[in-house]
Amino acid sequence: MSIFKKRREDGFNLAFLDVMACGLGAVILILILVKFSANTDIPVEELEKLQQELNATQSQSDGLAQSLSQTEAELAAQSLSLEEAKTRLQQIQLEQQAVTRALKDELAVVADLESAIAAAGPLVADDPIEIQGAGEESYLVGLKVEGQRIGILLDMSASMSAESLIEVIKSKVGSDAQKRSGNKWQRTLRILSWMLARLPSNSEVSVVAYNDTSKVLGSAVSRQSSPEQLRQIVSQARELAPTQGTNLQQALQTMSSTMSNISNLYVITDGLPTYVNPDSGFRLSRSCSPIKGQQATITGECRVSAFAHSMRANPIPGVRTHVILLPLEGDPAAPALYWSWADGTRGTFIAPAGTWP
Repeated sequence: MSIFKKRREDGFNLAFLDVMACGLGAVILILILVKFSANTDIPVEELEKLQQELNATQSQSDGLAQSLSQTEAELAAQSLSLEEAKTRLQQIQLEQQAVTRALKDELAVVADLESAIAAAGPLVADDPIEIQGAGEESYLVGLKVEGQRIGILLDMSASMSAESLIEVIKSKVGSDAQKRSGNKWQRTLRILSWMLARLPSNSEVSVVAYNDTSKVLGSAVSRQSSPEQLRQIVSQARELAPTQGTNLQQALQTMSSTMSNISNLYVITDGLPTYVNPDSGFRLSRSCSPIKGQQATITGECRVSAFAHSMRANPIPGVRTHVILLPLEGDPAAPALYWSWADGTRGTFIAPAGTWP
């Protein structure tokens, strides 16, 4: 009985030791596995990928830092420019204030001079005939009516009725009353009155109106000392109607026969002539026949030829010639030729503004 009990106790002890040994082995195995996992290296590919991402991030950071520095520099430059602009604006404002003060001072001086002029003399000039305007204010600087024996050629051709070619064409089919009321013709009459009102003391004047023919206005020779004779010239001029073409040669011929020993000639016109006298020696051609009734239209070159022929055929030597040109559209050579005529005689050439006189 005792032997059997002892064997049973020995079997229990062996089994316990086996279990403990197995457990210890399992613990050792776990420790080995944990140590192996802790010492395992990171794969090379993963390390390179991380390094590339780090480099890219660093480059991006450097780029952002550079962009930030550039932006700060631009802001600093703009701030400096803004300050310069403010300084310049203040300087301009100071200059403007100084100019405004100077202008006010000049205006005050002008006002004082005007007051002095008004107090010193009459507002109306002592002219032999009455004209529109406030007296001396109607005088044109640069043009002076001078000489003892004065001739005035007044162009009364159709183009003198209006400023533009369209209006000239319209006026050609209108009545004489419409032609007389044209703005350019009314201005021409004012210019004639202006000149007659400013004749030198004790001078003589002859006025010849011309288109394709010519006509002496008033007395053949009128005197500055006779206001009635000058008013007669103005009255007859107002009855004229601007029509037909322009024959400067005929006008010069009439003026030469009307007033001998003329000293100064004044020409009021708007362009070059369109006609010459028949049988006056002009060399006619198919393209240029400036004889009334022979050519419906005329070119600019032909008008130049007609002007040159008029100067050669009927010269007035030794006479100072002054030209008042009211330019006509489509006649570009007129200013140069009339200026050359006036300059060659030591005369005056003007193309006044539309507001004069």
